[in-house]
Amino acid sequence: MKLNRNSVVTRVRQSLGLGLVMASLFGAQTSLADTKVVGYIPAYKNVVAITDATDLSKLTHINLSFLNPNAAGVFANGSTPTCMSGLSAADIGYVVQKAHNAGVKVLASLGGGVIPACSGDWQNLLANSRALVVSRLADFVAQHNLDGIDVDIEGALLTSIDNNGHYTPFIQALRNALPANKLVTAATATYVGGMVPTSSLPYFDFVTLMSYDAIGPSWGTPGVEHSTYQQAVSHIQTWQSRGLSKDKLVLGVPFYGYGFGSYASDYSFADIVNQFGAGAAQGDVIGTACAGCSYITYNGIPTIKSKTELALAQGSGVMIWEMSHDAQGSNSLLSAIHDVIGGSPTDPTDPVQCPAWVAGQYYVAGDLVSFEGGYYVAEYDNPGYTPTISTYFWEPVPASRCESSTPGTDPVVIQAETYSNMSGVQLENTTDTGGGQNVGWIDAGDWMAYANINFPVTGDYKVEYRVASINGSQLSLDLNAGAIQLGQRSVPATGGWQQWTTVAHTVHVNAGTYSLGVFAQQGGWNLNWIRITRL
Repeated sequence: MKLNRNSVVTRVRQSLGLGLVMASLFGAQTSLADTKVVGYIPAYKNVVAITDATDLSKLTHINLSFLNPNAAGVFANGSTPTCMSGLSAADIGYVVQKAHNAGVKVLASLGGGVIPACSGDWQNLLANSRALVVSRLADFVAQHNLDGIDVDIEGALLTSIDNNGHYTPFIQALRNALPANKLVTAATATYVGGMVPTSSLPYFDFVTLMSYDAIGPSWGTPGVEHSTYQQAVSHIQTWQSRGLSKDKLVLGVPFYGYGFGSYASDYSFADIVNQFGAGAAQGDVIGTACAGCSYITYNGIPTIKSKTELALAQGSGVMIWEMSHDAQGSNSLLSAIHDVIGGSPTDPTDPVQCPAWVAGQYYVAGDLVSFEGGYYVAEYDNPGYTPTISTYFWEPVPASRCESSTPGTDPVVIQAETYSNMSGVQLENTTDTGGGQNVGWIDAGDWMAYANINFPVTGDYKVEYRVASINGSQLSLDLNAGAIQLGQRSVPATGGWQQWTTVAHTVHVNAGTYSLGVFAQQGGWNLNWIRITRL
């Protein structure tokens, strides 16, 4: 289920859209009671033990991975899979019975990122024996009382099958061969040469996006993280543009990480918590993520929660690779997903007491507070921890539950690099407080747009810009590609591209949801973030 990187894939910088998750920047968080939580369980591990260790009440689907045919296109010898890493019929029966008792569906997942040696030639079989392959898969589903088939044929194999005209016909035939109450799903990457064709989308009940593995032991750009929130936003945008509907879009999240330099190459999330302490569960990086540095990149609890919010806002749930990697107890990522979905509802008459945080300002020295996807989040250093972990995230507090919170009054920070569209600009690492990236190389006429920005009431708003410029410049703010002009603001000379200051102006906006645009009247300035406060 990890992406197949046998061939090097060149990645270009992708536009990111923070507005995807902000159906209302100033409103309460979204909650959905009916959603998908799909967990993969690898056949090459102890599926019985993993099933027993998993709280099945927090899952909706289990994908047993991976099922492949033998050279003759046969999936089972009697009831025993011919090529499923030694998984027995009894093992499948145990998982199915326990899952069904908990109301969880079980699918067999085909293929995998690396096709095992016991497998037959998928390309040849689908070209010459498609009807037989489909018939045998339908028999396998019926024999083991499965709830469907998940197709996880990836990478170069997927592309070759599709280029030869066999992928979509296979999916269509599989859909027709299975009863209407059985599922056909897929897992897909989001890079050219690794995506399922759009012609196949109508035949899937849902499609899970493998939004991870931007870097790994033998691929990627040194110094990047392997599965950022921004990457998830970008991948969702790509599949929305390809026609994948909200009810079929399921966002994949990793329960594992990669290490570089002096660290081991692979870690489960449980390994990370066990080796580096419970505090590591609140971060995404151990060490410093940079080229030539030693670091571990993974998703901690806050990022998993934020991605789940994103998945609920733009899709119909989350997918997990894979269940044996989860930590237990209060550090469980599955529990974090469940909390966001609403599995542990809180009494709406019992609000929590929130700290006196102001987004974009400091709570205590070194603790920069932001407001992300309906949550207050504060970064902080943990000096003295061995090995040193430079940044953690406190457990997010939902702003909508703050005792003293008035909806619509919380300042909101939009990171400049999270534009949904742009013209002419580039990104660079910033030395401004909080780190990350800023937008630079801004020339006259360049612009950045931020989609789906909601202004909840008609009135005045204070808009602040974190800027740097050697000689000074001029910017303007608009809505809906310039249809509504909100005014201009001069950018002072700060003396350097990383010498930062904050400037502001007040604008009047009619209630509504807009595309917010920042336009360069003149060039020669950098932008780190925009902060909007209802007055």
